[in-house]
Amino acid sequence: MSIKVLRLRMQESITTKTYDLWAWFYDYTFGALVWQRQKRAVKQMHLRKGDRVLDLGVGTGMLLPLYAKDATVVGIDLSPGMLAKAQIRCAKQNLDHCRLVLGDAMLPPFAEASFDYVVVTHVITVVSDPHKLLNWAVRLLKPGGRIVMLNHFQSDNPVVAWFERVLNPMFIKIGWRSDLPLEDALRGVDVSIEYRFKMGVIDLWQIAVLTHRQPGQPLIQVPAKPHRPGFFARWRRRVAVEQH
Repeated sequence: MSIKVLRLRMQESITTKTYDLWAWFYDYTFGALVWQRQKRAVKQMHLRKGDRVLDLGVGTGMLLPLYAKDATVVGIDLSPGMLAKAQIRCAKQNLDHCRLVLGDAMLPPFAEASFDYVVVTHVITVVSDPHKLLNWAVRLLKPGGRIVMLNHFQSDNPVVAWFERVLNPMFIKIGWRSDLPLEDALRGVDVSIEYRFKMGVIDLWQIAVLTHRQPGQPLIQVPAKPHRPGFFARWRRRVAVEQH
């Protein structure tokens, strides 16, 4: 007996209501689960004084305290409930360099080429049209800018990928889809993957840094960011150096 895999899409009208509800306990559930990955994602930006950052799908604003205070940060979200939590966070922590906007991340009300970095964390699999969101992110980037993306993408392992497709209807009901491969999300988007990595060998989430794609440039410049060598590899290297 075969199981029919449903290809479902997210719907913003339902997603908004779902995340208004999530706002009450997001930081203590899913937010706590991905917190270390969010901090690692922000570190990929290497912010300089005067940089402008757009946080697409800012949610409850968990990343806002991590941004350098000499940068200008704009956060946008479609959920009034999530944005209200972000506003409280800004007020309590005196995040005067952050501005919050209620709006659709797939049609952001900003000028093109106006941001040095666009941050997209756990949003690609929440919106109904990931390509539209990413194409807007590219248009909002200044020349030489970067998109920093943190998300779960469908596994390359065929067995795991099968389960992700089968369970996708359940995940959609709680606010995101589980059947989107990274390469599919980027198909037709004028970007190249500068590097991408996971924080562990077995990790459901990955961080990808994207740049404007130059003519003739492949989608993936570097397949994966090298992991730090393990203890024994570092020990053998140190011994070899000392012997020479």
